[in-house]
Amino acid sequence: MLEPIYAENVIVGVIHKKQFQWYVTDRELWYLDYVKFAQAFESHLAVDEYIEPERKGIEVLSSENAELFLKRIESYKADSSTLLNLFKDKIESVDEEDVLDFTPSFLADFDQKTFYSLFPEPASFEEYVPRDWKGTYEDFTALVPEIEKYWVNKDGKSLFEV
Repeated sequence: MLEPIYAENVIVGVIHKKQFQWYVTDRELWYLDYVKFAQAFESHLAVDEYIEPERKGIEVLSSENAELFLKRIESYKADSSTLLNLFKDKIESVDEEDVLDFTPSFLADFDQKTFYSLFPEPASFEEYVPRDWKGTYEDFTALVPEIEKYWVNKDGKSLFEV
């Protein structure tokens, strides 16, 4: 598992086949439609120049090829208890930027074909989704199953508010 780093290595929730899983990955993996992304910025460059190794052959990440992609990023899986422990260590350092590392950036729901972004910097990941998907910039944390909310301690208090 990668260590979360603000706006670089991001925490992503994934729903696939009614199962929820956290991943900590490079942010670039979550431009679901690399073709749209390449066209928007540098139309003279090939999509291959943008694509991360985990996405080779998956220019448009969708429900149809999610299983292959998720196998490729299996080493980036993170469970909520691991994230909670890492988060607690950062909170004790009392550096506000360290806490920002642990804000979840994306939720990719391959079942409902919906992509949610809370990415903190001006990079509109939600605009680069497959044609039949909905992309939105909004707080998706209420959609995360309670047991997966690593930022909530055993007393039900959000560690983001410490």
